[in-house]
Amino acid sequence: MICRSEDVPAGGVKRRRLPNGDPVAVARLKDERLVAFHNECPHFKGPLGVGALHDTEIICPWHFFRFDLITGKAAGTGESVMKLKLYEVRELDGEVAVACD
Repeated sequence: MICRSEDVPAGGVKRRRLPNGDPVAVARLKDERLVAFHNECPHFKGPLGVGALHDTEIICPWHFFRFDLITGKAAGTGESVMKLKLYEVRELDGEVAVACD
């Protein structure tokens, strides 16, 4: 378990560490879906979880790279070698769980 469901309101992001030490962020999209992603930008390891959340994209606060939180792909760049690591996330009985690899 990463956090309580109420800790991640629509449009909100919660940052934590997984048991293996990986930084992870959980965001609740406007449609109430939860997504979990590695909380380091693949560009220069900027703290993505403190970036702006717009629809299904997160914007890195350091260099403004955008990532689609559904696919993990860099947004607006065509094909890119940068891809955001996504995690399986579940919500059950008021708790949010993220699967470690």
